[in-house]
Amino acid sequence: MLLTELLGIPGLGLTPVLTAGPRDRRVTGVYTTDLPDPGRYLDGGELVLTSTTWYREPRDADVFVAALASAGASALVAGSAAVGELPDALAEACERHGLPLLAVGDDVSYATLTETVLAALAGPVGRSPGAGLHRGLVASMASGAGAEGLVEVLARSTGLYCAALSATGRLTAGAVPEVSGHHLRRSLRAAFAAGAFPSVQPLPGGGRLTFLPVQSPVAHRPPSGYLAAAGDHRDWAPGVADAAAEVCALLALDGVAGQERRRIEERLLRESVDLLGEGRTEPAAGRLRSVGLDPDVPLAVVCVSTTGRPYGAELAAVVLDEVYGRIPGCSAPFATQDGHLMFVPDTGGTDSGDGLSERCAEAARALDPFLAHGWAAIGVSGPTSGPAGLRRALDEARHAQRVARLSTGTVRVAGTEALSSHLMLLAAVPDDVRRMYRERLIGVLERYDAEHHSDLVGTLSAFLDASGSWRRCAEQMHVHVNTLRYRLQRVEQLTGHSLATLHDRVDFCLALGIRSQGARRVPGMSGRLRDRRTPDRGGTDAAHIP
Repeated sequence: MLLTELLGIPGLGLTPVLTAGPRDRRVTGVYTTDLPDPGRYLDGGELVLTSTTWYREPRDADVFVAALASAGASALVAGSAAVGELPDALAEACERHGLPLLAVGDDVSYATLTETVLAALAGPVGRSPGAGLHRGLVASMASGAGAEGLVEVLARSTGLYCAALSATGRLTAGAVPEVSGHHLRRSLRAAFAAGAFPSVQPLPGGGRLTFLPVQSPVAHRPPSGYLAAAGDHRDWAPGVADAAAEVCALLALDGVAGQERRRIEERLLRESVDLLGEGRTEPAAGRLRSVGLDPDVPLAVVCVSTTGRPYGAELAAVVLDEVYGRIPGCSAPFATQDGHLMFVPDTGGTDSGDGLSERCAEAARALDPFLAHGWAAIGVSGPTSGPAGLRRALDEARHAQRVARLSTGTVRVAGTEALSSHLMLLAAVPDDVRRMYRERLIGVLERYDAEHHSDLVGTLSAFLDASGSWRRCAEQMHVHVNTLRYRLQRVEQLTGHSLATLHDRVDFCLALGIRSQGARRVPGMSGRLRDRRTPDRGGTDAAHIP
């Protein structure tokens, strides 16, 4: 119970004297003492009751309060019947140590106060599960009811509203009344950021949600999902937390059979890709048909690679798992040397092109908390049919994914339009060659900008964005044409390249498209390669390359 909730109980007769520290302190028990240093008898979270008979001088107050604060007491309730009035030194000590101080009237019995508080603490959320819970869970597993059945049994046995969520917060079973899917996802993202489970998150309209992880049956993978339950697990009735943990374990077990089927499918898909690469189209088509994919029906290919902590590349499979759950008929995600791949059916144009790219981006964006120290690069091919077409689609998705890696931001997406961009050529060049090329051409400008607080690199990028139009570039940058000419002359002097020639302009354009530590604008880059979380600000602001 929170201290603020305790103060709202009528009849306690508690009066706040000092509300130091956070207002949402949790009270877990009651302890009555008149010892001058009771710290060793406290476990933390107690509401400490004292009659203040231990007080003789101001130093006594500091010793007493310091002992409570260091032991983690929630608040101090002091009575003045034995001393006449509370000493000022007690309030001062509570303020120094950040401990809330409450006063209680002389007519309130400490025994009554203790009983009232303990009764309030004993009012748990839900009810203790009976012996039928385990039988119900086993029967649900045996019947194949899946997550929906397990969540229903838990809710019926404990009276606790709960919902099963995917790894990114997508509702898969159950429900928590008056909590929308949006709030479920937002609260789960806050739980990600907190970094520890079980995690208790407040709801905008009041109340709390507890999130418990459903550990993935595959080693070194993030949780395969979460159980969201109403209330704070620390306030649940006895046995409810254990029952919820058992349901999480069964949800993970329920996924094992599906994972086993997926492993067989993944092996056949990898074999089909290898056979397509070798030009053996008939055996490849046979393996695709064995996993339910018709190679004569238009299919697109999605290729994903990720970096991040703590799961790194394993998150690519989680991104595609989310796409798998959003688009019917997809193949299982499977790992290759170039990243994780998946075949996606073309549903009459709705999920091809921009539609499929955006769905993949939405799935990856939901994993932002995991990708806080990394990124997801997604390449999407166009839909095609026939074994020869699928071989081409595989190449398109892989190349598009390499182009996406050149972009910046957490979620990077590229489709088939990227394959006609100069970035396609840059993606095929080894990293060390790209870095050396950029350093030889742009590095001198970056060092000049850093030393003189100028923006020659930005001016150069804006000029190329304007297709070499002096007037349009000057207008977009809000500078005089002569100022623009002076800056670009300085660029030419420092680099030894002339902006009057097409060949040198191409050199600059390619160099600006290469990754560096400072984000720069790339002339002519397709908007599809922009950071999907950053709106287009118009003008000359194109995509940024790290």
